[in-house]
This record gives sequence, C-alpha cells and structure tokens, in this order.
Amino acid sequence: MMKEERLREEKVYRRRRKKLKKQRKKVHKAGHGMFSSLCVKVQTQFSSFFRNHSYFDKKFVDKKIKAPKYFSFEENNDDCVVFYKQVLSTFFLSDQQIIMDFSDCKSIAIPNAMLLDLIIKDFYLVEKRYNDRYFNKVDKRIQIIKSKYAKANKCLYVFHLIQSVDETQEGEAYLYLDNQVGYASRKTFRNNLKGSICTRVREFVNESLKASNAMLNKRGINKLDLLLSEIFNNAEDHSTFRRWFVNGVSYREVVEDNEPIVELNLGILNFGYSIFEGFFRNKTKNKFMMEITDKWYKKHSSAPQYNGKPYKKEDLYTLYCLQEGISRLKYEDQSRGSGTMNFLRAFIALGAYGKTNTKYKSHLNIISGNTIVRCTDEVEPFMSDRRYYLSLNTDQSMDMLPDEKYLSHTNEYFPGTFFEVKIYLNKRYFTETLKNTDGNN
Repeated sequence: MMKEERLREEKVYRRRRKKLKKQRKKVHKAGHGMFSSLCVKVQTQFSSFFRNHSYFDKKFVDKKIKAPKYFSFEENNDDCVVFYKQVLSTFFLSDQQIIMDFSDCKSIAIPNAMLLDLIIKDFYLVEKRYNDRYFNKVDKRIQIIKSKYAKANKCLYVFHLIQSVDETQEGEAYLYLDNQVGYASRKTFRNNLKGSICTRVREFVNESLKASNAMLNKRGINKLDLLLSEIFNNAEDHSTFRRWFVNGVSYREVVEDNEPIVELNLGILNFGYSIFEGFFRNKTKNKFMMEITDKWYKKHSSAPQYNGKPYKKEDLYTLYCLQEGISRLKYEDQSRGSGTMNFLRAFIALGAYGKTNTKYKSHLNIISGNTIVRCTDEVEPFMSDRRYYLSLNTDQSMDMLPDEKYLSHTNEYFPGTFFEVKIYLNKRYFTETLKNTDGNN
C-alpha cells in the first residue's frame, strides 16, 4: 500500500516538473513597470555612471526621441546631451521601446555617433543580464528612423546603427577603425594593452594616408605612437571610470585633377571629472601650477570685455591646462605637461591642407564638463619664451582674452572629456610638408 502511494506521488511530482520545465521554455514578457523597477540591479558600470551624473530622469522619457538637426557637440552641445538623456531615461525608466528619429538630422559628428554606439551596446548587455536573472523576459526594441540626408545616414551606417543605406546614398569609400577599449585599472598589463591600441590607431591613420596616396615613414610612425601614448595617458589619468575609448572613420573622395582627399575623424573619450575639475582637485598639492594659472585668470577676468564673453572661469582654466608645462600632476612628475600640446600641434600640422584650401578646414575640439575648446589653424599653438602656448585668439597672446568662437560654455554638463579630431589629408600638401621638415614627418 505504501509502495503504491509512493509511486503515485512520484508520478505527480514528475508531471509537475515537466509542466514547469515547459513553462520556463516559453518567453514571457515582463509585466508593466517590472523592468524599470528591477533594471537598477542589473545595470552595468557604464549605465550606473550616467545615472550618478543625473542622466536618468522621468521627465526625459519620450515615445519618439527626435535627434538634433546637427548632431554635434561642437555645434549643438546642449541638445545633444538632452538627446542622450532622453535615450537613457526612456530605456531604463519606462517599459516602452526606444524610437530615435533622425529624419531631420542633417549631419552627425563622429564623437556623437561613437557615444550613441556605446550606449546601445550597453543596452543589449543590460537586457541580457536582466533576462538571465529574471523569469519574465524583456525585449526592449531599439528602432532608428533614417535621415532624409545621405551624409547622416552614411555615418549611422558606418557605426552599424542602421543596417543599410540606399544605393544613391552610399557615397564615398570609407575606412572604419572600430571601437577600441583601454583600461584605467589593472596597471600590471595596461601599458601592453595601451601599446596595442596605439598600434591599431596608428595603422588606421596610416591606411587613411594611403588612401590619399601618401604614408608615414619610420620616424613618423614612432612620433605618432608617442603622441597617441601621451594622449591615452591623459585619458587614463582623468578617468574615474575603468575604461576609455577610441574610435574613428575616414572618408575618401576624389576631387579636381583626380586627386584623392581623405577626411580623417578620430574620437578619444574618457568618463570622469572634467579637465577643470581634475586640475582643481590637486590645487593644494600643485601650488606652483596654480600660481601660474591664477596670474592668467587675474589678467583675463579684470579685462572690461570679460563679463560680456560667453565663457566662465572653468572654461578659462580648461584652456590654461592645455598650455605646455601645465599639468595637474606636475608635483608628482616634473616632465608632465607636454602631451596635450604635442598632440594639438601634430594633428593641426598633419591636417594643414585647409590653409591652402578653405573648403577642407581641419579642427580639433575638446569637450570637457561644461567647456568646449575649438582649435583650428587660425588659432594654432605658437612659441613664446621657448614654450608653446594656445591662446585661442588671432593675436597669439596669452595676455588677450580668447575669442568666443573658439572657447565657449555649455548649459548641459558632459561627464568626462572628448577629444575630437577632423583633418583632411592630401598627398601634394603632405609631400610639401615633408620637404619643409627636412624629409621627416
């Protein structure tokens, strides 16, 4: 009797287990509000960083997120930051799908596409973590509505944000670097990793040069590696985030006389405190640096025109930090303070083709905190008293205020620093540059 009862119980248990197993195989959509209430438990360091910097707010949740007409930090910083806040908030604080409408977007800057690509990749990781952990599944579809403009679609396509473009919009050939990730921790191997990233970026630059029928020689390769290493050091030093990122794309077009022109775009991104914040964090240890920069600020802030300028104290100090010999870590290492200036000078020189053809103006932008620095060949670094300075005025004088075209303050805060480089490469000018530097680049 006991044996028969035991067999019946086992049969019931087997049936229940089989039913439960079938139920688990079915895909269940998450209930209303479930994802937004539990996603905080599965968010990554990336999404947590943006949450801690006030990029998540229910007021930014939107059914359809309209991309800015000019999706560029340089041209339209505040609208771009609000766009990212809308995308992040809609994903994490609502159950609805993400629809990004680029239909009226005319142009997209490489850093903006680069950051959007990183955010979307993080979305997929968060969704996977959630679905691996919880029984009810979530499927947060991400839809991007294409632009009416070929140039914007080409950028979205290059960064794999859309799957295809019309044949009539394919445009010129391109070379894509792909996302490179460096780590600001694990110091035992980070130098080797940084070296491999330097190699990939240098090869990308060299391949872009080849598209214009030019290339770096051995000395140029070594110099570029050194410059990249210095700027990547800066990315590590200013990052409170474990990772920093590099990406780029170059476009090739053929112009008059069948002469190829290459537009090289490079973005270097780190998250953490801004250049200004990093400098003032060490002000008690860095008294000598503070004395130098405070003299500049005293002179600039006392100028009658200062109160009418669209920049503030933090913007001026960001500019001061770019000068040769100025470093927030100077008290640790007296050799610090030349990396950023060398980087500025090298890429402006490399893209100086714009001096002879204004249609192809190169620039280097720095977006950091609430500050935007725009550097072109019109306000390139100059030498004075055996040091290089960047005044951002055509007078080439640190005694004069910067021109508001090249230094500006933003209302929306960017939690980190973005270096954005756009240069145009042309063999004829590149060859002339080599001759002017004794055959060395």
